[in-house]
Amino acid sequence: MNQSKGVAEPSYFPYRYSNVGRDFYEWLEKLEGLRDMDYEQIREAQFRSFASIVKLAYEHTIFYHQLYDEHGFHPNHLKDLSDIQRIPKITKAMVKESGLGILVSKYNPKMLSVSSTSGSTGNSLMVYSNRRIEEREWATTCYLWSSVGYRPGDGRVEFMGYFPGGAEYTNDLYHRVLRINVSKITITNIRKIWNLIHELGYEFIHGYPSSLSLVSKLVLENNMVNQYHPKAILLVSENIYEHQYHTITSAFPHTKLHALYGQSERTVMAAWTDDSLAYSFVPNYGYVEIDDCTNEMIGTSFINVVMPLIRYELMDISSGIIPSSSHSNYLFPTIPSIDGRVGEIMYKPNGDMVSSALIATTIRGTQSISAYKLIQHQPNKIDILVETFQSKEQVMDELKLVIEKLKSIFTESMMFKVHIVDYIPREVSGKLKTVEVANHVMYSLRRNGE
Repeated sequence: MNQSKGVAEPSYFPYRYSNVGRDFYEWLEKLEGLRDMDYEQIREAQFRSFASIVKLAYEHTIFYHQLYDEHGFHPNHLKDLSDIQRIPKITKAMVKESGLGILVSKYNPKMLSVSSTSGSTGNSLMVYSNRRIEEREWATTCYLWSSVGYRPGDGRVEFMGYFPGGAEYTNDLYHRVLRINVSKITITNIRKIWNLIHELGYEFIHGYPSSLSLVSKLVLENNMVNQYHPKAILLVSENIYEHQYHTITSAFPHTKLHALYGQSERTVMAAWTDDSLAYSFVPNYGYVEIDDCTNEMIGTSFINVVMPLIRYELMDISSGIIPSSSHSNYLFPTIPSIDGRVGEIMYKPNGDMVSSALIATTIRGTQSISAYKLIQHQPNKIDILVETFQSKEQVMDELKLVIEKLKSIFTESMMFKVHIVDYIPREVSGKLKTVEVANHVMYSLRRNGE
């Protein structure tokens, strides 16, 4: 489907005149052109984009010019994609330390948009961009969402956590987004919110898996399964675990689920494709590498010409690569799953690592837990925060089995203490960080394991 010809009508003005500009449609057309290119043509285009961003960064930023000179690298050394290994990798800490030195010199920082990463790894980063970059990102998002019927300008209901002010929701008519304050949804007001969604006629749900899992539990508990049939649920920003997938699909059995992977830094973007739960990357948005030893992902942004990020450690872990012939050959590479962030690791008392994805399996099948968080303050002690709408007795009955499973993972020497709470605080972005390890624990256990 040609997305540029299928634009939904917003409340006040035609979408093309009010919300997006020429860059959006030009980039959308470029994305649609991928279908007419073979693998080698796309790889050649990737190399040209890679060489271009490296040249720009070296010639017009203080940070990259100094970095590449220190490592004996020059953009002229790039002859093909195999030469990328000669380029030094960068980390979030390096980018943060560089300050404005990583910005392309022709841009005035005061004229740029500024946002920040969520800080889920304990190190928030200021990210600079402009309207052109933002429109390209939105065009890429719309292109990926088109696989489940979304068109630019379609109304959507957003469950992204909480927002200041204490209101149950805000209705942004200009952008056609109904934003729900997840921290305010209860058994008593969910029917009112559902009625509002019906009145607006919005057919897409958009949000974090943790937020939508909580909402889905309320839908199931209130026997509201057949009262709202969205076309698709658009999952973003967090890993989706099996128990969350089961809860959401139980609450919305006739709705397609679509997951998108991206970062605040706008480095690479991927999504579920071809009715698969595997993630395929958009090759002209950025270039992704998978470390052979650690499976950590390294990304290079092709769209961020304001604040270039080249061979940037994403702090996310892949589960390997599926050969491109198994999926759409114009979206690649394809990985089976994103197993979690490096910052989403906990530790056994002996220093062995445990991923948040493995921890999530212990919660699978529980009926009374709406949200949870594990906090490791000591090498042999973990506090479990449990958010629930059920009675303490019902929760504790289920938690007995959960703790048995956790002990089988962390060993019997790990102690667990349960805290039942009405609400677990989210990050500023509204995301729920399900695991947290005190810095002194992390550093001491890592040293012991070396």
